[in-house]
Amino acid sequence: MRTLSALRLTTTLAVGAGVLGLYLAGLLGAVGLGFAGLALVAGWWLQERITPSRRVAALITAVIALAAALDLLYLSTVVFDAFVRLLVLLVLLRLVTARRPRDLRDAGMLAFFMPVASSAVTVSVDFVFVLVAYVLASMTMLVLAHDLGEAERAGADAAALAELRTGPGVVLIGVAGSVVAAGVTLALFFVIPRVGEATLAFRNPSQRMLIGFSDRVELGTIGQLETDATVAMRVHLPAGPPPPTLLPHIRWRGVALERYDGTAWSTDRPRGRAVRSFGGGSLEVQPVRGPGTYLQQAIFLEPIGAEAIFAAPHAVRLWARNGVAVVDEAGAISVPTPSARLQYGVDSLVGPGPWGGRLDADARARHLQLPPLPPRIAALAREVTAGTRTQAQAAQALTVFLSRDFRYTLTLERRTDLDPLEEFLFVRRSGNCEYFSAALAVMLRTLGVPARVVNGFQRGEWNPYGEYFLVRMGDAHSWVEAHVDGAGWITLDPSPRGEGGLEPATASVSLWLDAVRVRWYRYIVGWSRQDQVQAAVALQRVATRPWRLPWRDLAVPAGAAAAGLVAAAVVAWVAWRRLAAWGPARAAVSRPPDFYRRALRVLARAGLRPAPSETAREFAARVADSAPAATEAMRGLTASYEAVRFGGQTPDARAMEAVRALRAALRRG
Repeated sequence: MRTLSALRLTTTLAVGAGVLGLYLAGLLGAVGLGFAGLALVAGWWLQERITPSRRVAALITAVIALAAALDLLYLSTVVFDAFVRLLVLLVLLRLVTARRPRDLRDAGMLAFFMPVASSAVTVSVDFVFVLVAYVLASMTMLVLAHDLGEAERAGADAAALAELRTGPGVVLIGVAGSVVAAGVTLALFFVIPRVGEATLAFRNPSQRMLIGFSDRVELGTIGQLETDATVAMRVHLPAGPPPPTLLPHIRWRGVALERYDGTAWSTDRPRGRAVRSFGGGSLEVQPVRGPGTYLQQAIFLEPIGAEAIFAAPHAVRLWARNGVAVVDEAGAISVPTPSARLQYGVDSLVGPGPWGGRLDADARARHLQLPPLPPRIAALAREVTAGTRTQAQAAQALTVFLSRDFRYTLTLERRTDLDPLEEFLFVRRSGNCEYFSAALAVMLRTLGVPARVVNGFQRGEWNPYGEYFLVRMGDAHSWVEAHVDGAGWITLDPSPRGEGGLEPATASVSLWLDAVRVRWYRYIVGWSRQDQVQAAVALQRVATRPWRLPWRDLAVPAGAAAAGLVAAAVVAWVAWRRLAAWGPARAAVSRPPDFYRRALRVLARAGLRPAPSETAREFAARVADSAPAATEAMRGLTASYEAVRFGGQTPDARAMEAVRALRAALRRG
């Protein structure tokens, strides 16, 4: 393949990898990706057909500058995105109008800022493949550009550069350079000190606020999430799968809502207390009160735009990096709306028993608050709980009634002008989890039982490859916590929405790929100063551990040992001889220059072929004897061949002229 064509190909691949990285990072839409693809194809097709004049290039540059100014001032909502689009246009312009090797090299080097921009806003493992492709293409591009640059400095003209060819060795050099660069980069990544945990806040990767997990939640908002398959978080359990007896009590608690106004639930956030983490230390969320089983969780929360962070009920300790969290009196944890992925750990006390102890008068009044309600809601609650003796029995009776006699659905159609809850209980008798939890909490309050609505996520799908729960947005859920008989809070879930066990529901390949993503987040994206310290301590422990080769434990006969030594010596001698002969042999079989091979093909058609033991001058003399008209052309061709092959010179236009003269002489002869 011609070196110039190989350079254009590798430069196009490098630019294409950069554009694809921008698309995967969300910095370039489908329209932009299509435009860039068309520009790359058009540039390849036009490379030898049209040479744009300086006036045309200046006009295109002015149009791009005007478009960039309009984009920056009026069209773009994020300045960073406008600069990215300007970068794409400049790189494509440089590539399409490139006619010299240095122009192609400049386009490839300018494309370096594309993966840099992508890395500022994405932590996806998909970006790794784009980065590897860019490094491989760009390293090969630099090798080819250097090769052409040396030929140009040696005096080769445009025609000679166009005919210069490259072999597979250049590609191998590019691959080797890529491997070395990746190894050095990886080593530097793990040893460079971390000075902070701040992220590049050029662009918020989440452009929406997640409904259902804020201070105020309208009835029906959770249902809008239940058809969304986007991953919300991954909950790793270091101790392995939980026992089956604990599964029914595992869900991921988010916000606790205590005030109901007839259509929405809300909470009073000022009652929360702020706590600060100190470099990976633990924070006490609430004191240990009540029976249960400790469950340790390492949670990777996606940037879903919610202030709530989630954990199994009931969180006792929080393990987080530097930052401030707010914990309210209900044990719900929140942080300022994060613009990046959160990684934290939680120790929870999970179990069926009541927790929290007694309520004071103010808390009890807040959890019994009700707006004016239709009388038949309270009458229905009394009817269902008739015959129960304790508040716990009444709560269970209402839970069974709702889950048995009502239907779960995501189709929420208003049929009357009644209040949403009254219509749910007496007309529609179907709804999503929010209607079930709101109905239970309201009916409990009409009976004098303090209750609140809790929004969070169901357990999710168990991934056996990484031993974590894969929780999607569609797992958003709502349930109830009730304070019964003055003993403490219990969890009640009246929704008939089912939940599976530990058997994975999706294909094993997708679960394995997701496990790879989690390891990428943990050991690459989330690699912290604490991880560096732990790795250094482990390395020091291994380096200072006493060790010895167990020679005394080896029972090898003397004859076998001697035979092994002789065999090793023979293998080493053979390998040395092979390596010693490899260099000259390879030089002997190396290919002649391209122009000389063309001349040999011309001579072969005339019945003249060099013998295996014949030198170039001997073959030239034989050609002169057989075709006297080709004597001068063959003499010049042989001189150019020897200058290139043995003198290290670059082929020029005279070599190709000698080939054409030889062809003409043979025709005349």
